[in-house]
Amino acid sequence: MNAAPGQTAPLELFRSDELLVRAATGFGGPLCYITFDSYTDNRTLARPGFGEPYFQARGMDAIHVLSRDNRWYQHPELDDALRSAAAAVDGYERVIAYGSSMGGFAALRYGRASGATVGLALSPQYHVDPAVVPFDRRWAEDVARIAFRDDDFPALPLQYVAYDPLDPNDRRHFELFAARSATHGLPVPHGGHPVGSYLAETDMLRALLEGVEAGDLDPQDYARELRRRRRRSGQYFFVLARSTPPHRPRQKIALARLAAETQADNPHYRNQLGAALDEVGEYDAALVEHERAAAMPSASMFQKHHLMQHYEARGDHDRALAIVDRLIDEHPEVLWLPSERRRIRRKKRHRTLLGRLASKLGLDRLIERLLY
Repeated sequence: MNAAPGQTAPLELFRSDELLVRAATGFGGPLCYITFDSYTDNRTLARPGFGEPYFQARGMDAIHVLSRDNRWYQHPELDDALRSAAAAVDGYERVIAYGSSMGGFAALRYGRASGATVGLALSPQYHVDPAVVPFDRRWAEDVARIAFRDDDFPALPLQYVAYDPLDPNDRRHFELFAARSATHGLPVPHGGHPVGSYLAETDMLRALLEGVEAGDLDPQDYARELRRRRRRSGQYFFVLARSTPPHRPRQKIALARLAAETQADNPHYRNQLGAALDEVGEYDAALVEHERAAAMPSASMFQKHHLMQHYEARGDHDRALAIVDRLIDEHPEVLWLPSERRRIRRKKRHRTLLGRLASKLGLDRLIERLLY
């Protein structure tokens, strides 16, 4: 229900071991968001909801749905969680379901069941079940652990989807959404996955939210303005650098440098520049970039992983292994780190004749079990 002004203390509406629904309401407006959080390596429910600081700063009511694990909200208690959200938004004039990537999937698939009338998703998946979308295997390791719910909730009557049309997976997901419900596509060329960084860096995410809130967003005008601002985005140059063919390494370095200079506080762009320098063997210059990224306030485990890859590229497998060992100790919940360690161990063994021979005989897994 639309809360009275002043009642802004967060309130838990639903909690299980895997799901949390929290209300950050009481600002008194006629509109409320229901947000679904994205894929995360921070596997705790003690974290902000998707866009929570932004909506609080704007004085905008929001209900936040969070998942502890990356299972695309495929939990048996989801129905109860959605009902708690729907009860909380009863009485608002306009309710918008909002999310990005995994959260975008949930916003559009479960938005109507949670009380929303409009959906807004950034680079959403239509589904990740291989039986439904066999073309997309980006999260195969996570998807293999999911027991998919047998549900078919009605689609929202109106949906907005921002996506990179040059990403073949995201384009096909958009086409599936558009075939099922009235969907306004908002193409973001070279926006990457997800497109949120590009939109935020060009100050077009705020414009998108405000347009959807007012119900007067013109997709063509929006696309024109987005193109005009594209060079303000480090993500734009980051995606261009990532798609540069291998035979143009200097072009890749130049684009990566533009990304790092355009958003100087983004460690991922700085790491990309370091990796591009690694590829041409300029290791000392690359190390400077990786260390700058790791020292940034917003640095995370991924900056340490990039540093690990730097030492791997230099052939210093002992240092690379030391870093990945620490990462596994610090982040035991991250599923792909052990496979990184196995890969580097294998590369280190391959520096010896016996190691290469063992690999040719298919003994790598046996050696892993015996030695480690």
